Amino acid sequence: MLIEEISLDRFRNYPSLHVEPVPGVNILVGDNAQGKSNLLEAIYMLATTKSFRTVRDTEVIQSGQSQSRASATVRQSDGSSARIALTLGRSEQKHASINAASTERAVDLLGVLRAVVFAAQDLRLITGEPSCRRRHMDLALAQTSLPYLQDLGAYKRILLQRNKLLKSLRERWSANSGLDAWTSQLVRYGIGLLLHRRDFVQEMSELAGQSHRELSDGAEDLSVHYHPNPSLQADDGPELAKERYEEALQRVAEEELRRGTTLAGPQRDDLRFAINGLEARVYGSQGQQRTVVLSIKLAELDYIEAVSGEEPVLLLDDVMSDLDDQRRRRLLRRLSGRCQTFITCTNLRGFPDEILSQAGLFRVEAGRIERFCL
Repeated sequence: MLIEEISLDRFRNYPSLHVEPVPGVNILVGDNAQGKSNLLEAIYMLATTKSFRTVRDTEVIQSGQSQSRASATVRQSDGSSARIALTLGRSEQKHASINAASTERAVDLLGVLRAVVFAAQDLRLITGEPSCRRRHMDLALAQTSLPYLQDLGAYKRILLQRNKLLKSLRERWSANSGLDAWTSQLVRYGIGLLLHRRDFVQEMSELAGQSHRELSDGAEDLSVHYHPNPSLQADDGPELAKERYEEALQRVAEEELRRGTTLAGPQRDDLRFAINGLEARVYGSQGQQRTVVLSIKLAELDYIEAVSGEEPVLLLDDVMSDLDDQRRRRLLRRLSGRCQTFITCTNLRGFPDEILSQAGLFRVEAGRIERFCL
């Protein structure tokens, strides 16, 4: 999977931009606040319809403008290509198109371009709230599984309605409230999320462990543990998962009515990361934590490729400055000759000559990007 060209219109600090990246490593070099991360953000939004930097889409629209647009030509491994575009307006509505034909929903873009991003704020995957880790699972699975995406959308809608009903019942109880019907639907779609996430984490743990051993030169073992709500066993099927979920909801039924919110389900899932058996959040240094996140992202790259048959585009936003020389070289060696990669940095120090001689080098300054040679 390759991005052959990408264009931006009124996106962040780019009034207008057209870039033709190379198939291998693309290095965007420039001072801070010049627009390097903005290009990676646009690529990620074309892949997932979501930003990795903000939850408010309107923030990417250039000041004083009513809308913003990103588009790209993407070539698949079979040689076919597609022109995709995403337009965002001040009303927070998204409009997407594939080969100039409008889609019914922006999420129809999912799967045309796949991307994995590692940015400085991704350290929250280790140190942040459980919602950060759930979002990571959702974005990875949404790019590879249409059933998961459908279950996730249905579950969120049902959860919202069930919580509204619980809040109203807290004020005025009614035996004929219809809560059982919402609970049944919640379990129906929640099971799909739980089982998909469990299987995903099982595969990710093995892949991330391999990546982490390479980056740490065999000095550290990384394991990833899924903590579902309700608890599941590794071999639980849909029927047993349904039974466990229903039992969990029964146990918290009175407390849900008292608090007016749903207290069991995948909206309360979490992940834990361990280095040599010790929890990374508690015992890992910041350098170790960054290596854990990078290992997770490389595992996500491997996972998406294995499931989809296409290598995703890899986006590394100011990662090199946070790695020591040895881990930087191991990372670049692992990526050499593999997927199309975009790396942002403030200078080229630390890049091996063999990487620089083959990379596409782009200078970024005040919303302008131009290619240069050493």
